[in-house]
Amino acid sequence: LDIEDKCASRYMAVAIDNVKIEPSPKWMQDRLVAVGVRPINNIVDITNYVMMELGQPMHAFDRDLIGANDKEVSLTVRKSKDGEIIETIDGEHRKLDNNTIVIAKKDGAIAIAGIMGGGNSGVNSETKNIVIESANFNPELIRRASQKLSLSSESSVRFEKGLDVNLCADALKRAVELIAKVCPGAKVSSNIVDLPAQPESGLRSI
Repeated sequence: LDIEDKCASRYMAVAIDNVKIEPSPKWMQDRLVAVGVRPINNIVDITNYVMMELGQPMHAFDRDLIGANDKEVSLTVRKSKDGEIIETIDGEHRKLDNNTIVIAKKDGAIAIAGIMGGGNSGVNSETKNIVIESANFNPELIRRASQKLSLSSESSVRFEKGLDVNLCADALKRAVELIAKVCPGAKVSSNIVDLPAQPESGLRSI
């Protein structure tokens, strides 16, 4: 993982294999509906549940969609290139300026950080392996990007206000606990990546 300067003050991630995508338990769905969040599937619901519970936005990637042939994952948290285009999970193709934080592979962006995931990397009905992200993105850059794109989300609203960096670890731990509870066959398959924003940091594999 590589983080460009001023994009994030902390970025944590962990890989979890052998998940089974299905509806989340009724108790979780009921609690999400009660706070106005539409249930989607167990993994996405867990990320939303933790966000509502602790206030820390999270995101889940399909590991097999963002990894290389050997499933090794190398990601960069960077500013977008002027004119860079990403298809978001709502099916829209969005043109970015050079001041929007994205999560990217070598061949392009896979998510608009803190705002919306990409259509080429999200959890779907066929997902078996995932990478869970818990980060603290630059609130000013999130605010600018949200306004520029006219795109707001439960995540962006929270990031814009600024979050305690310590929430990243609390949320990631809670998400892993819930995944173990909801997906008994799932297993953590990597060390936890936990990096501050250091331009000189080298790539690390999740």
